[in-house]
Amino acid sequence: MYQSLYSIVTDKLKLSDHYYDRLIEVSEQRFFTNKEYLLQIGKTCSFIGFVEKGYLRSFREKDGEEFISDFYVPGTFITSYRSFINQESSAGAIQSLENSEICWLSFDTYNLLLNESSEWFKLGKYISDTLFIKKCMKETSLLMDSALDRYKLLLQTYPHLEQHVAQYHIASYLGIKPESLSRIKSLNLGH
Repeated sequence: MYQSLYSIVTDKLKLSDHYYDRLIEVSEQRFFTNKEYLLQIGKTCSFIGFVEKGYLRSFREKDGEEFISDFYVPGTFITSYRSFINQESSAGAIQSLENSEICWLSFDTYNLLLNESSEWFKLGKYISDTLFIKKCMKETSLLMDSALDRYKLLLQTYPHLEQHVAQYHIASYLGIKPESLSRIKSLNLGH
């Protein structure tokens, strides 16, 4: 049983166990090894996943340099949402940073559920709201916060991330160089 997903479906969305059972019935359990891609740049995202185990990242590339746009940790949804919704090419890639387990819901199955019952729109709204809020928080932080404050927000948002993710990935997410992250960490002694 995916305990975190069960809690979202039954506690947060107030749906019955039947909905959780149906979701598991139509989903796939997929495993990804370290550095394996769930989605390549330019491909269409055909899934919404729920991270049961593992740490993953989404990133874009420009002039051969990678820019991390997000991390996905256990208990979170993972997708390239614009690509998924519009069924268009993704500007970014999604890659596993360690062995990961994902509860995988395909585009077709997601739409099948929405057509089965209007109750499934609660799940769709929860996923879109969660992804939107996450995006807004990062965007606001990048525009308004110092690198130190962005780092503190990252630690608050993803408490165990540093044990699972390379420092240069964290620096990329924060929009700074790895040397700058080292300086910030030495200043942030209270962490």
